[in-house]
Amino acid sequence: MSQLPLIIVVGGDELALRVCEELCSTQGHDVVLLWVANSDLAARAKGFGAAFVGLPPNDYESLRTVGVMHATSIMPVSDDDRLNLQVALKARDLNPKIRVVVRQFNRTLARKLEQNLPDCSAISLSSHAAATFAGTAVDPGCFFALQFPDFDGELVGFSERLAADFRCTGITVAEAERRIGARIISVNGKTEFSMQQVLDGGDRLVAFGPMTALRDAWPRKKSESGQQRFSGMMRTDRRDLWRALKHIEPILVKIAFAAALVFVASVLYFAWSLKLNLLDAFYFVATTMSTTGYGDISPKVSGGPAHTYLAAPLLMIVGLALSGVFIAAITAALNRAQLRALRGLRRLDVREHIVVCGSGNVGIRVIEFLLKMRQHVVVVEQNPDNLLIERARDRQIDLLTGDATNDTTLNFCNLNYARSLVALTESDTANLEVGLGARAKAPGLGVVLRVMDEAFAHSIGRQFQITRSFSTVELTAPAIAGLSRFPGTRGRIAFDNEDYNVGERLQGAIPAPPPANFCIPLYVWREGTLLALHDFAEMKPYDRLLFIVPLSQFREPGGPKNFLHSAPSELATT
Repeated sequence: MSQLPLIIVVGGDELALRVCEELCSTQGHDVVLLWVANSDLAARAKGFGAAFVGLPPNDYESLRTVGVMHATSIMPVSDDDRLNLQVALKARDLNPKIRVVVRQFNRTLARKLEQNLPDCSAISLSSHAAATFAGTAVDPGCFFALQFPDFDGELVGFSERLAADFRCTGITVAEAERRIGARIISVNGKTEFSMQQVLDGGDRLVAFGPMTALRDAWPRKKSESGQQRFSGMMRTDRRDLWRALKHIEPILVKIAFAAALVFVASVLYFAWSLKLNLLDAFYFVATTMSTTGYGDISPKVSGGPAHTYLAAPLLMIVGLALSGVFIAAITAALNRAQLRALRGLRRLDVREHIVVCGSGNVGIRVIEFLLKMRQHVVVVEQNPDNLLIERARDRQIDLLTGDATNDTTLNFCNLNYARSLVALTESDTANLEVGLGARAKAPGLGVVLRVMDEAFAHSIGRQFQITRSFSTVELTAPAIAGLSRFPGTRGRIAFDNEDYNVGERLQGAIPAPPPANFCIPLYVWREGTLLALHDFAEMKPYDRLLFIVPLSQFREPGGPKNFLHSAPSELATT
């Protein structure tokens, strides 16, 4: 029997396989995948170097067979939250010391599990992935974002771009950090540099900090003059008016035409029969049809013939009928306008907004992040839920109920003035169609796509001029794999030909740096404030530390570039 620590992964989807692949690419442990018998799943798992056991996962005997009694950790990551929790608790029944990493959709429940179940990490895929989607939506240079501290902290992220794009040309690194409000951690591929180094516009920088600061560090676009904006609004209003006229109900057009004929004929009739001029006849017919009836002009006062006594009441009845029709039509139009203003398709006159297409699990969380950063959000969703409708009613978002793959729907989003578009539907091809359609209408628009298939996401990034395309599995699997050994793992990033582990660590009464070489401090959360950190010596007791550590130091020479190697277990602990 192998003497290496055993890690058990429970699941049968791409996430479970990707976690197995991440774990098998590192040394120092054995990996086994537990799921119902499936020959294709078994072949893929064995291809990564993991063992496969085809048994029902939610069963004590299955857990005993797979070796839970001597395993160091178990990772239920199926798409069934209830099953994951059951497997985790049964594993803990059989092995009270086993570490548990459990996938949970409900972030609140995940938090409570971590607080109440010792040595347990619970992760919500939608929340973890949404941070990067939201970060990239406000900053095209962002390649990874997270919430720090987790659950209720600020959205922070890594951004890679030229010094000119940070508006930091001709100033020192120290001055640049003060200007953009973020930590610069790499200059031209070097993480060791002088803070007094003067930056050239072509220097490539990697910065880390609050996404609001990184968002505002981009050069500002030239704003429109008041006259240009007014002209644009007038053009939009004219287009909307013409569109509304084209969609008037044909029956209303016919009724309006008939009412006009009756009105004109009545004016001519009463001008002749009551010996009135056209203006007085117009006045009499208008007051009669509207049933106002002032009485200053009438068949009796004017001494009209007998037939006018019949014609006038008939005109009143016709007026009542027509008034009812038009009042009903106006009421219906107002109701439609109210519904359309709340959630229907209408042309939006907004600027610097972010268009979010799709409001599933990830989409809802992205919207929350964006609203927290005070972004103007336009949501396009075919079947909005009550939460979205309520937010639209409270004017938190603009909601368009329609198909984002339809060019007509995108036309209403004012894409030429948008900051970015994020496509987060459940279909890879639909997201690509939305992204390409948006780029065709606004070539300079930042486009961020959610793509389930990791290889497809990379292909899209290479072949199309899309700002970023991310796979949810790609963003979350490394973090889950890392959590099996290191509780403080927040994710994996790569820049300047090096992989880094992102770790979070709660300091004790005596602060100490992470027990690994070449760690780079990023920020600390101290008494409710996010503070940049340049040296571990600046830490204070009970700071919550966020840092990165290069992973090459834990790999054997010539070994593959993988997520985590045999790093010390204290590398990232909470």
